[in-house]
Amino acid sequence: MVDWLVMIPAFVVLSAVLLLPGWLIVRALGARGLEALAVSPAVSTGLIATFATVAQRAGVRWGLLPLLVVTLASVGVAMLGMRLFGRHDPDLGTARRFLGRPRPDAVVAIAVGVVLALATILPAIGRPDELVDSPDAVYHLDRIRTFLESGNFSIVNPTFYPNGFHAWIATSLLPGVADVLPGTNVATVVLAAVVWPVGCVALVRHALGTSRLVTYAAGFASAAFIAFPTTLLGWGVLWPNLMATALTPGALALMLQAARSKRIGQWLGFAAALPGLALIQPNALVALVLFALVWFVAARLRAGLLHHLSWPVVTRDLAVVAVVGVGGLVAAPVVSARLASTQSYEWTDRVSIWTALVEVVGGRLQIASVLWGLVVLLALGIAWIALRARAAIPVVAMWVSCVVLYVMAASSTASWTALITGYWYNDKVRLAALAAVPGVVLVAAAAPALRELLRRTPRVGARLEARPVAAAVVALLVLPVLTLGLNATTRHRMLTGFFQPGSADRVILGFEGQESLRRLGALIPVGQGVVGRPENGSPLMWALFGTNTLYRSIPIPTTGDEILIGTGFDNLADRPDVCEALARHDIRWAIDSNHVYWLDRPERSSGLEHLADNDGVEPVRTDGDYTLYRITACGLGDRSPA
Repeated sequence: MVDWLVMIPAFVVLSAVLLLPGWLIVRALGARGLEALAVSPAVSTGLIATFATVAQRAGVRWGLLPLLVVTLASVGVAMLGMRLFGRHDPDLGTARRFLGRPRPDAVVAIAVGVVLALATILPAIGRPDELVDSPDAVYHLDRIRTFLESGNFSIVNPTFYPNGFHAWIATSLLPGVADVLPGTNVATVVLAAVVWPVGCVALVRHALGTSRLVTYAAGFASAAFIAFPTTLLGWGVLWPNLMATALTPGALALMLQAARSKRIGQWLGFAAALPGLALIQPNALVALVLFALVWFVAARLRAGLLHHLSWPVVTRDLAVVAVVGVGGLVAAPVVSARLASTQSYEWTDRVSIWTALVEVVGGRLQIASVLWGLVVLLALGIAWIALRARAAIPVVAMWVSCVVLYVMAASSTASWTALITGYWYNDKVRLAALAAVPGVVLVAAAAPALRELLRRTPRVGARLEARPVAAAVVALLVLPVLTLGLNATTRHRMLTGFFQPGSADRVILGFEGQESLRRLGALIPVGQGVVGRPENGSPLMWALFGTNTLYRSIPIPTTGDEILIGTGFDNLADRPDVCEALARHDIRWAIDSNHVYWLDRPERSSGLEHLADNDGVEPVRTDGDYTLYRITACGLGDRSPA
């Protein structure tokens, strides 16, 4: 834990950059309450990602000073716009209206969520510089290094890809508070242990009310699921999706608050969050659309059952939603080739519908047993909402919709289901994480249900009736006992397995390998490039040490110079096209190793195997499992320093 204490400055800077700009903007727009804080990370990220791209087009190097300038300008525009066209609460003074006033109950609940998350996440990860051994980590870490080295945080650097996650981290690391790897690990902890609890407490208070019991239950409920954030901290590794899901409860809370209050400032605050969500992971926008439609449909049906609306009106509204929804699903992939590509992802591990239900409802995804404590809490929460908090029935419908999407992605082989689940790459892991958003509300609703059950229990109820606080405390403590208590080992084992795999071929690059590559990288002149099979961990030389590597992802791309060099490097004497590709990238060095990560695509890097047998290179030094070679073919060796 001492290693984590050293990262406190990085934790503070990452949190401030993520929260402060957006919070100032939404407060200036008139959004109030915890929802304003919960939505601020999305607004901040949108501000950073958008203006970083604009700065690149304008020839301005992005940094903290440009961020400060655009933040102040945005706050000024927001305040001016509200003065001219909006309307603030007349009963609030300027200082209170802009700065707000923290609610002690909400602060305590958030603190509970933060402490529980840190206590479960940090020991499982180990050290701050521990590498999560998932292939996408290579790309994400290398892109953050590219932003830092180039000063170009644009969405198209080096190729088009949402830049919200990477731009936020790179901006925060500019003061030098941490290196790329530990800084990124701290960033994911900020998302899982700060942003997620804040959003969960805001959403629960909006859905179930602001009582102390429900508020405190929200803090405990934020740590109840393994599907999120535990799984997404290491699987994939789906860091942008982790960030988008962590931000969804806050955005959803503000959206629902704005729909009820109809305040222009709250709607503007919600609208300001949308670009950030899109620039992190666009499926977050789809999730909000899904939740909004489900909420609308459930609310309309409830209005019909309570005779608040006539059934012809309800039927008309639902028909419009159905027609627009189906039309949108069919048209979207036709309009967007990128979406069509996303929807084409196929997974081979199809399961039965019953197994899929057990996985998503029982939490038995990538673990051996059902999380019975979580199942009990979900059932109690649904029952309580159905009987005592019917205004939150749409949240139950939202959770059911996520369950349906999961079952479709996990069990269906029909091509049409990709029109719906393709926004999440037809990936059941992402959909299980999404189900945790409304699921938190259901778990929190179990607290008042448990208190009621305790009061109705013979003997115990009589004693607790005179001690209402004791009944509430017992009900609250049941939540962590049935979740964190019963599945602590499972949760810890899963997360530790991502960062410290038991099998050597599941390790991309261990600490010894990092030191070997660090020493070998020091022999390569600054700027000159090195190539090696991506599965041996060499692409991380760029992220970790700034050594210019040709490959910066696993696996090798299937087009361009990367695949040309990967497949033709073993025949440099007869491949002038490969020599030209090496010269274009100034690649004069090569790395070989007997270590190969399990995600191997040998057909893409066949030319880089067994460099000791390659006549176009000569060995320079061996360090541990790695050997550095100088490229002597193609005339490159003549220009390389001795």
